[in-house]
Amino acid sequence: MVEIDLDHLAHAYRLRPMSDEARSRALTSSIGCSGYLLDIGGGTGDHAATWLGDDQFPVVIDPSSGMLEKARRHRTVAVVQARSQNLPVRDGAAALAYFHLSIHYGDWEMAIDEAFRVVGAGGRIEVWTMGPEAIARSSLGQWFPDVVGIDTERFPNPELIAQRCRDAGSSVELIETSEPIERPVGEWTEAVRGRFVSTLQYLDDREIDDGLARFTAKHPDPDSLYKYELGLTRISTIVRPLR
Repeated sequence: MVEIDLDHLAHAYRLRPMSDEARSRALTSSIGCSGYLLDIGGGTGDHAATWLGDDQFPVVIDPSSGMLEKARRHRTVAVVQARSQNLPVRDGAAALAYFHLSIHYGDWEMAIDEAFRVVGAGGRIEVWTMGPEAIARSSLGQWFPDVVGIDTERFPNPELIAQRCRDAGSSVELIETSEPIERPVGEWTEAVRGRFVSTLQYLDDREIDDGLARFTAKHPDPDSLYKYELGLTRISTIVRPLR
């Protein structure tokens, strides 16, 4: 698999501003959590910046210096450069481990095990990811057919994530949801050319051009709205007390 250029992706995030729905996902995941809240693979820190409670201490953990440079613009957020498989956090120190479309970077099983190590009893592990059905019907997959196979290989099945959490003795809830998105056609085209999601880094320029040619043939007016949905699975886990 291609090694994702996270610093390039940090720059491309200007083409995918945080939506109200994404902000709601971050807030929902933090309800009832006090103490250290870890946004693991948190990138530019937009999600962690929503955690503003007096007893909440948001921390963005990401391996990319480019991502963390942008995260530092959020004055309420601490930043730590590290990978999800090796968190520089002491055992049981955190109240929340939050993965928003980041669990597929590297060994996800090690990342989940690390989350269980650093989250204290009664704390939460919240994973937002994409399952096979959402990948199969994704907007990018419609115009760039290779995306479906790429993302099916990259993203772990949510059922496997949930089972690993259950095997740790914790209660787990799976919730299927979707976010409706509307963007001007020209804006979406610009975002694709800028490779606004990491999967597009797997496609060469010819594949991008071919897919956009199919897209603009169907949507010739750059000012018209392109409507699609982002399908997500939430895996919400309450960490059991130590026996």
